[in-house]
Parts: sequence; C-alpha cells; structure tokens
Amino acid sequence: MAVVIACVNHKGGCARTTTVVNLASSLANGNSEYGITPRKILLVDMDPKGNIATTFGVDKKNIGLTMNELFSKGIGSTNISLDDYMIGPGILTSSMKSAWRGMNPDKKSGPPKNIMIKNLWILPADLDLSGMEIDLATRVGRENRLKLVLNQAKEEFDIIIIDTPASLGLLTINALSAAQWLLIPIQAEFYALEGMRQLIDSINLIQQSVNPELRLLGILLTMVQTRSKLCEKVANQARRYFGERVFETQIPRSVSIAESPLEGSPIVISQKINKSNSAVKSYWDFAKEFDVRLKLKTEIKD
Repeated sequence: MAVVIACVNHKGGCARTTTVVNLASSLANGNSEYGITPRKILLVDMDPKGNIATTFGVDKKNIGLTMNELFSKGIGSTNISLDDYMIGPGILTSSMKSAWRGMNPDKKSGPPKNIMIKNLWILPADLDLSGMEIDLATRVGRENRLKLVLNQAKEEFDIIIIDTPASLGLLTINALSAAQWLLIPIQAEFYALEGMRQLIDSINLIQQSVNPELRLLGILLTMVQTRSKLCEKVANQARRYFGERVFETQIPRSVSIAESPLEGSPIVISQKINKSNSAVKSYWDFAKEFDVRLKLKTEIKD
C-alpha cells in the first residue's frame, strides 16, 4: 500500500516543484552509496502550470491526457483507467534524451548513460486544470476527488507524491485530503516564515474537518544562501518553532538548480554527485534523510 505525501506551500518561489521532481527521481532510481533502495513512485501534478512533465523534457503539446481530463470525465467511473493518463519511465527517459540532444547538438556521442529514469510514473497537468477549481465548487464531495483517483493506484506504487499549486484553493485541498503526510518547502527568507502561519492554520482546518490522519513529515529549507545572516536567522527561527520537524539538509540557492529544467531533466539525473557540486549533493542528502524519516514514521506512528 502506497504512502501518500503532499508537497505544499501556498507561497510561490519556494522550489516546491523542483523539490518533488528531484526527490521522486532520487527515490525511483535509488542510490546504493546513500542507502536508498529504488521505489516505485507515482508523481502527481496538481499545479496547472504543468511543470513536472516539462522538467523531464516532455513537450506540453504532446502531453496527451492530463489531470484535467481525469477530473472532468468523472472520477470513480469504471470506464477510466489511470494507465491512460500516466506517463511512464520509458517515455520520460526518451523525452530527457531528446531534450539533451536539443541542448547539445554538436555532441555526436549522444546522451550520457545517467540520463534515464526507472520506477517513476507521472500524472501530468496543464493550464486547463485551473478551470477545475470552478467546476469542483459545485460538486458533491469536491474535496475528495483526488483521493478517489489515488485509491486506484495505492496498490501499484510504494510512494505517491503530490505537487500542489501556489494557493490554498480546491486543488490544494484535494491534495491535503488525499495525503497521509505533508512536506513543506520554505524559502529561507523572512516573509516565508510569516506565510507559514496561514498555511499551518489551513492544515489544522483540513485535519479537523476533512482528513484527521494528515500529519507533517517535515519542513525543508530551500534557496539558502550559506553566507547570508538573514538565511541563518530564518533557519534558526524555523528550528526553534518546528524543532526536529525541520530537515537538517538545506537546499542552496543555485544557478545549476534553476537551469536544470532547461536541460530537460532533474538535476539529480543530469549531473553527477561530487563535493564541488553542492546543489546536486544537497538533493541526494535530502532524499536520504527523507527516506530514513519516512521509514521511521510509517513504522512507528507518533
């Protein structure tokens, strides 16, 4: 039975999508040096921007069926198969290789062997999903529509990760209703902590009224400038308030992370781990810490 995790923050610019694609890729491919066993992962895009698919080099024009069609055709219908909506590791790998060739037309040797993904499927989104907020408003059980979708997938996958839009609308509420655990990335800046109050209040409301099983797995500090006193102060305040729920790993502000979608693959796939590359190393460090914490939490519930 899959563990369902929602990555949520209503504030944009916190590296939410970047975090989920790199985390999902790390867990799917695994890494023996980090002690990460490959898992079968489903990555669900609930953000109308649809950036998950494009991060893997998938052309939005050829994306096929998306979450919008899945919601529109009636969730729970016996005529709907999730397989028709998912993009699997074969297509994702092919798309990443094509994107690499497009970025490196002069290299005749072809894409490196590391440009590949195993054990990862995605449910993509596109801009049409933004209209679903209005449609859901009139539906009975509108906050549970995604949960019904994922009930079909729980037996097939080890972990389901949901990316959410930068809002607290019905799409995000659906993700919170479907999830067991929450991952919250926050940018290491003052206003990000201020916005956490509203987010925590909303999560508490969801726990009381919709999903009492929802729990916080952890908070990840992103876009950290290591020599910034402000970042250090924000990190200290976050740890003081949330304690051990804040991951030890911090994701640095990095040009290579920001540019990785242009290369058509997550940074943990496109770049190799080395001491001089703090960006890719930080996401692998986070994946290891996440993996250890998830195992503890799912075996011993607090």
